[in-house]
This record gives sequence, C-alpha cells and structure tokens, in this order.
Amino acid sequence: MAYVLGIPSPKEDIDGSMVRDVYYEEKNLERIVHYCERDVVTVAQIILRLRNEPLLTEDQIIHV
Repeated sequence: MAYVLGIPSPKEDIDGSMVRDVYYEEKNLERIVHYCERDVVTVAQIILRLRNEPLLTEDQIIHV
C-alpha cells in the first residue's frame, strides 16, 4: 500500500519474516522495536495520504 501511494518503505533493516530470528537468535529487541516504530509511522502516512492531508516530515516524527 505504501508503495502504491508513493510513501517510502519502512523496510530498511529487516522485514516481518526476519523478526523471529532477530528475537531468538540475535536477542535484539531494540532492533525489533525500531522496525515496529517505522511500520507505525508508515501506517500514519498512509492514513494521511488517503485523507489528502500533508505527510509528516522527518522533524515531526519523534521516536521515544
């Protein structure tokens, strides 16, 4: 959906098929959290695009 709407893909580092290995083999929960945060931002961007509203800019996105 993101691709079709011209929104950058959140799949920079890992994708859903890799989460299991990252958790059980690498024990890297922080990497999974970052992956999930990017997915949430992408869903927000999709909703904004579908509502014909401006997308969030990088400086408007705060990772806590």
